[in-house]
Amino acid sequence: MWEWTLSWSQVRDDLFIGTCPMTAEDIDRIHADTGATALLSLQTEDCRRPFGVDWEELRGHGEHINLAMVNAPMRDFDSTDQRRNLPHAVRSLHDLLDSDHVVYMHDTSSINRAPLTALGYMTFVEMHRPDDAFGEILSKHPHSAPSWEAYEGCRHDLLDILRENIVVRAYYLSQEESDRNSEQHWLQAEREMIRISFISTQSPCTRDWIQAGTCSAQPHDTTAAIA
Repeated sequence: MWEWTLSWSQVRDDLFIGTCPMTAEDIDRIHADTGATALLSLQTEDCRRPFGVDWEELRGHGEHINLAMVNAPMRDFDSTDQRRNLPHAVRSLHDLLDSDHVVYMHDTSSINRAPLTALGYMTFVEMHRPDDAFGEILSKHPHSAPSWEAYEGCRHDLLDILRENIVVRAYYLSQEESDRNSEQHWLQAEREMIRISFISTQSPCTRDWIQAGTCSAQPHDTTAAIA
């Protein structure tokens, strides 16, 4: 049976994955021992309530000691909710890392949602292969068990929404790289368009983005961003 203790793993120089802080003293310890400059929580209020954790109190204390405090909630043990909210979590992580923060990212136990978000970031934004990205996460944080159902479902949703953009980018790739076949062009276009959907200010991946089924970036916007 799982019992809470404050613990973490350093996945890379700018990212720690750990368990949830419950008190201001936990926030102080994370800040002092990891050198984190930002804390990204993936917990919902349903996660915090059984432990009596007050997010607003923790957020206020973190900001008082100059930690950026961000909450991108996903429900635990709910692959459908994680599928829907993963883009927002990945975008939140990207924004923090892109601002040169060292991030302490946590769910409750550090087993599921935090590794899932790291996997999403490393594949959607940095374009690593899923097996390679998960292997790197697992080597640093051995009890990682992200929901692959949520991950694959989220990726499917992204590809569905971005299909028009992918078609245009694949065409441009076919004109630029005649030595590669159409399948290679298509797969590369998928990866590039997913990445752009997270890094472009014209196509923000927010919590409601998948539910709405819309993408604000037009095909000419995304191809220009790659060029």
